[in-house]
Amino acid sequence: MRIGLVIISCFIYFLSFAQENTLLYQIKGPKGESGYLFGTVHIIPDSLFYFPSKLVKTLSKADELVLEIGDINNQVKAQQLLVLEEGTCFDIFTPTQKDSVLNWGAELMHVKKDVFEKSFAKNKPFTLMQLSIQKMMLSPFKMVEMELMNYANVNKQTISGLETMEYQIGVFDHLPDSVMAEMIMDGIRHPEKADAMNVEMYQLYRSQDVEGLAKLINDSEEMAGATDALLSQRNNNWIPVMEAKMKDKVCFFAVGAGHLGGENGVIALLQAAGYKLIPIKY
Repeated sequence: MRIGLVIISCFIYFLSFAQENTLLYQIKGPKGESGYLFGTVHIIPDSLFYFPSKLVKTLSKADELVLEIGDINNQVKAQQLLVLEEGTCFDIFTPTQKDSVLNWGAELMHVKKDVFEKSFAKNKPFTLMQLSIQKMMLSPFKMVEMELMNYANVNKQTISGLETMEYQIGVFDHLPDSVMAEMIMDGIRHPEKADAMNVEMYQLYRSQDVEGLAKLINDSEEMAGATDALLSQRNNNWIPVMEAKMKDKVCFFAVGAGHLGGENGVIALLQAAGYKLIPIKY
């Protein structure tokens, strides 16, 4: 279920900020607070993975690594949270949509339709999104959060989160059924569009082009109707948590890059709260 957790952010990770191409910033507070902010990409092909020594060194300066959720490795908890209490995974779809989903899933998993339906019936609809990017897992890939956690463990740094696993998964639980169904169906109807978007997204991330990423996500049909819940509301929730953590320690905040930019992004919200964000080239 680790994949299930990080995929949440695959739909929400990119917006933009700054004139310089970087995803790493030093935070300086009005009362001497200090920290770092880094925009991650949760899953990326090995060939595009970029984790230079300067990033490692910057992380080592912090007392604590703060991710979106701190217990991302708690697979038992994740599995429990992705099980429906009532109904089935396919209740959000029309009969025609359900048939399309079953055909698609059965072909992808190389099983019969009834087997696929039975296997996923008690899972939340979000789990179907995992399947839409399954092809990404067929080639070598990296998870940036996992790399950060590995270094933090070596440094004996505390690892915590800005929100709970329950809240993050719950964001999808509270999306209207119509929005959730359309997000899933769009990936089924137009897999080539999703593939093209992934390619462009990785290229923009690799070049640290946050403005290009902003345009890409804002123009995305897949995110229509969900950006407020998946990005803006969570960004606003995080600011008081970040402020509290920086009162007595240096924190390295690492969140999906989509949370950084825009007028409701973490950078703008921190600046509005009196913090200075200094770009770091890495």
